[in-house]
Amino acid sequence: MSELASEPSTQGWVGGNVWLRGRNPVTYGLIFGLVGLLVVAAAIVVPELMLVARTRDYQAQFANASGLRQDDAVYVAGVPSGKVTGVELAGDKVVVEFRLDGGRTLGEATSASIKLATILGRRYLAVEPAGRGELAAGDTIPLGRTSVPYILDDLGRQATETTEELDLDQLRTALNTVADAMPKDAGLVSSALDGVSSAATMVNDHSGQISQLLDGAQTLSAALLDQRDTITALLGDANTVATALAKRRAVIQQLRTDLANLTTLAQGFLDRNSSEIDSVLTSLHGLTDTLATNEQALGEVIERLGPVSRYYANATGNGNWVDIAGPAGPLPDNLLCVAGLLQGCA
Repeated sequence: MSELASEPSTQGWVGGNVWLRGRNPVTYGLIFGLVGLLVVAAAIVVPELMLVARTRDYQAQFANASGLRQDDAVYVAGVPSGKVTGVELAGDKVVVEFRLDGGRTLGEATSASIKLATILGRRYLAVEPAGRGELAAGDTIPLGRTSVPYILDDLGRQATETTEELDLDQLRTALNTVADAMPKDAGLVSSALDGVSSAATMVNDHSGQISQLLDGAQTLSAALLDQRDTITALLGDANTVATALAKRRAVIQQLRTDLANLTTLAQGFLDRNSSEIDSVLTSLHGLTDTLATNEQALGEVIERLGPVSRYYANATGNGNWVDIAGPAGPLPDNLLCVAGLLQGCA
């Protein structure tokens, strides 16, 4: 029974490989091997060619690689946009080569940073576009616009440097002094802690008022922010007024200085010419007295000239002759008035 069962199986295998009869299996093995190698090569090369075709290469300088490796992701503004193609040491810095999608535009002030992707230490390159213009393919982001993450090594190194700078003897002395003072001032320490507790309780009890105060401060800040244009204009007007007042003050100060100089000059002139001025004033007083006397005499002349003019006009007003009339013969009226013989004389 077993022989009968195995015979059909053998016949079926032979029947399925009839097409190999008369052909060299080594040749077909080589052909299948080459095809497999081509498929593998295509699987490796084609994605790289596609990456090169649709991306552009850039470089960035960093102080250290901070665990960044080739093939790590590159993010532009938080969006995956490329990958790291190389990390090389160049002197005292590290040059990171990466490629980005051709549609991503990087400005002339673009910055880059290495950031932590997972808690296991995986890193990624973050690129932040900034500035005008555009970085050309192959351009480098300089060291001044890159940053690296803060790692535990930095913390340990800084802790070591800080420890080395500590004066252990002084620190030991300070701790011993504190230890000696604590038992003596235990009551003060307890009072201080009670005071802190009371302050915390007060703050807790008045949390509502404190919240209202903070809300009021926020409202005031918002109001000031809304009125910033008005405040700015007011400050500008105040500056203009202050400038005008400063100019007026300078003018007044100059005027005061000029008046002081003029007063000084006048005082000096008076001091130097006091005798001559006194003589001139004395002469002027004498002149005014003389003028007053002459004015009085002229007044009397004018007063007496009026009647004489009237009599002369009366005597010559009838023709080309002079009329003389008098009640007591050919005597002038003035003579009669002087003699008292005529009444009503002015």
